[in-house]
Amino acid sequence: MNKKIRSIITIIAFIVSSVPKMAQAEEPLTLEKALSLAYENNPSIEEARKAVDAAKGDLITARTFSNPEAEFEIGGLKKNEAGERKTNLDNLEVRQEFDPPGVRGAKSKIARNQVLLQQELVKSVWSQVYAEAREIYSRIILNKKELELADENLNILRQFFSRVQQRFQSGQALKNDVQRAKIELLDAENSYLSAEKELKINKARLNLLLGRAMDNLFEIEEELKDEELRLDLQELTREAFSKSPAIKSEDLALNLKAANLTKEELSRLPSPFVGFQRTTEEYENDSSLVVGFSIPLWNLNQGEVKKAQAEKDAQTAKTQAAKRELAFSVFEAYLNAELTHRQLELLKKSLEEANELLSLANLRYSEGEIDFINFLDQVKTAAQTRIKYYQGLFSLNKAINELEKTVYVSVRKEEYLR
Repeated sequence: MNKKIRSIITIIAFIVSSVPKMAQAEEPLTLEKALSLAYENNPSIEEARKAVDAAKGDLITARTFSNPEAEFEIGGLKKNEAGERKTNLDNLEVRQEFDPPGVRGAKSKIARNQVLLQQELVKSVWSQVYAEAREIYSRIILNKKELELADENLNILRQFFSRVQQRFQSGQALKNDVQRAKIELLDAENSYLSAEKELKINKARLNLLLGRAMDNLFEIEEELKDEELRLDLQELTREAFSKSPAIKSEDLALNLKAANLTKEELSRLPSPFVGFQRTTEEYENDSSLVVGFSIPLWNLNQGEVKKAQAEKDAQTAKTQAAKRELAFSVFEAYLNAELTHRQLELLKKSLEEANELLSLANLRYSEGEIDFINFLDQVKTAAQTRIKYYQGLFSLNKAINELEKTVYVSVRKEEYLR
């Protein structure tokens, strides 16, 4: 009786533990959901957001006065004639130092620019994650199609191998024909296993990019598609110069260097301080207000000013170079998108020919109109052409992703680039 109960409990536990896995295996993952998860959970995005928080902390510090100083003088530590110490507080002084006029405002400006710079870096990181997520998502669709085509090709070669065996047994084919057919079949099985492996690897890679465990199961039902886009190079270049996080970051960095130069020049001015002093010695009991200033007498901060000026000049050159580089990157990405689209048009025509070629090859070989080698060659050509077409769709998708990342504008008129 106890054995039956234990068996029932074991079966129930197995069923209960299997339910979450079954539910997880059915999880659909749309492109919109994938990009949303990447935006919220990607580790690089999270790190960039934390850098913004750190910069905001620096802004709070820059807006705060330096800490006041307090000085206490305690006398009476020496023993008197009676052997006693009459310790007492003789002097108390509190002092507050200030930056030279205008320096605190310059520090705040630098810190504000640093916050804005980090915010642009968040956008820059997101554009990279966006392009990578779309690429891996599309590659998974391509892997599924490659696996599907590998399975179709495998079934064709299995049927072909069976026919060759039948012909060999009836004396209509040579033994080396059987061996060649077997080699082609094994090669098709190897291609299927490779496609299966690539699909699993890219699913795991996408999970990591989305900030999830790599064994999180999901299914993609979408298909690669031909994207008809009207692209204008001049308009894309204008958009890039106004919206690219890379250019905005360089402009902010230049403003930051200019503010730092201003700060160092203002640091040549005297640094004032105010204080309060209280004296309680026996022969003097008084309070006083202390006012003074420090002067950069020896070099008037010339070293820091020269350094800040050089950094500003270097950043100016870097910003100009970045703008020229961005114009080239837009130009290159535009030409690549145009090229992949034209190549896809040619691949589309090749696909139509390949489908007809495969159908005729099966018919003609079964009727004995073409020989063994010719049939294998036509099957391989058709299979390769079909794969190339879907790879062309993937390449077009990837080229558009790269263009969007460079310009930081969705040429698909989507809202993913925020």
